[in-house]
Amino acid sequence: MNPEPELDLIRKSQNGNAQAFRVLVEQHQGLAYSIAFRFTRDAEESEDIVQEAFIKIWKNILKYNEEFKFKTWLARIVTNQSLDYLKSGRKKTYSKQEISEDISVSYTEQKMEAEELKTIVYQLADQLTEKQKAVFILRDLEMLEPEEVCSILQMPDGNMKSNLYYARLKIKEGLKKIYK
Repeated sequence: MNPEPELDLIRKSQNGNAQAFRVLVEQHQGLAYSIAFRFTRDAEESEDIVQEAFIKIWKNILKYNEEFKFKTWLARIVTNQSLDYLKSGRKKTYSKQEISEDISVSYTEQKMEAEELKTIVYQLADQLTEKQKAVFILRDLEMLEPEEVCSILQMPDGNMKSNLYYARLKIKEGLKKIYK
């Protein structure tokens, strides 16, 4: 049996079908969580952000514009919820020691180096401007298409490219300082 087409699920959700909406949530919760986690690096907060985002989507499902991908609309809402979270000051900061303690002893040396690099990239991303960080996360970490990033952030293509350029430059400079 083929899964129900997304547009049918959206239309049923717009008619108040909670089961159809539940299927939409199940199909997209991985992406939503991934975006939120890349902003917060906190599992609990990311789950809260995703839950709030899906509640917002349910309440506003009638406003969904079928001209755009549902994934793009969802990503915009999750990104905005994540940015609101960061602005609220509830952001948990992690010391290198806390992060190191979380890394399992059984990891191979190569995996540990990859985790260390990922941690450093996240720390460097925290130093970017809000727009640069959002563009960097969505484009380079979530691998979304440039058009999707522009749509999610409601940003012209040129601004997105400029923010991405400076974000990458700052990350690169930060990595050079660390790995001299």
